[in-house]
Amino acid sequence: MSGGGEERRGDEETGRPAVGRTGDGAKGRRGDRRASPRARWLAPADKVAIGYLVIITALTLVFSYRIEVWPRLCAAHAIGIGFVVWISWLDKTSRIAAASRSLPLARSPRLPFISFIHGWYPVALIPITFKELTYLIPRIHPRDFDSALAAIDYRVFSAHPTVWLERFTWPPLTELLQICYPTYYFLPIILGAVVWRSGNFERFRFWVFVVTMAFYLSYLGYIAVPAIGPRFLPEILEAQTEPLTGLLFFETVRDTLNRAEGLTRDCFPSGHTEITLLALYYAWRFHRRTFRFFLPLGAAIIMSTVYLRYHYVVDVVAGAVLAGAVILSARRVFVFLGGDDRVALDL
Repeated sequence: MSGGGEERRGDEETGRPAVGRTGDGAKGRRGDRRASPRARWLAPADKVAIGYLVIITALTLVFSYRIEVWPRLCAAHAIGIGFVVWISWLDKTSRIAAASRSLPLARSPRLPFISFIHGWYPVALIPITFKELTYLIPRIHPRDFDSALAAIDYRVFSAHPTVWLERFTWPPLTELLQICYPTYYFLPIILGAVVWRSGNFERFRFWVFVVTMAFYLSYLGYIAVPAIGPRFLPEILEAQTEPLTGLLFFETVRDTLNRAEGLTRDCFPSGHTEITLLALYYAWRFHRRTFRFFLPLGAAIIMSTVYLRYHYVVDVVAGAVLAGAVILSARRVFVFLGGDDRVALDL
């Protein structure tokens, strides 16, 4: 993006000035910064990804006597860490080379592709690291907490919420919520793409850092409190009298999700709730038009967690609490891990 009008106009949606827009030229303290030999190497999202892989590798080694393929997993994690370090180093050295030729970063022929990979790889790494949890969680922590979570719900509501909600089940509503439920995977990507297209790459890096930290905190929660959900707990299954039915796509979407995710103990905390609330909050801060698009979809996603019998209510509460903790701590952690403090101050 070029010219000074964009910088003066700032963020049309939020009314705050833009920060760190790559390609706008030198605009003083709040404009684009050229790379220098002092440029930071690992971005905050890189450090979070490496930290998570180190934790999972350590747990794999500790419980290796129950994990038959632990050497392969450790090797895969080492390769993953090596990739993170390599792509980060490649991005940094390319920026330094562009600066030495006095080229704006956006005009370096090598930078767009490398920066794109460096910026987006954490999003691609998230589902890869999720898939291994199906195998790892029962071996690291082989006790399910479904009965305890269901007991908390029952103590609060004097009923199992999924059973109580049977009186409100309606095939068109079930169809709609089942279609909305998996869209939570796309909310972080959509908001990231909106911010990326705006040219505010420092803000984009902050959002990727938030998403990476949020997902990996929820993954550690799955390991600490394994649970498969009320749709599998025998005492709730026996109490359910009305099966969920949709119209056209309900069974197809549900079966596709079951095959894609497998039987993963991923209920507590509710990642759907956590990520959806974070996407709503930061869409409000970054781009109000995207927020208005997200709001009804986000409400449907959170409602669907219990209605569709994927989660206990306590899972949803824990996901909301975790989202709040991420929002409250994200700026400080981002700066602590080497992120641009000017981006943090803009939030």
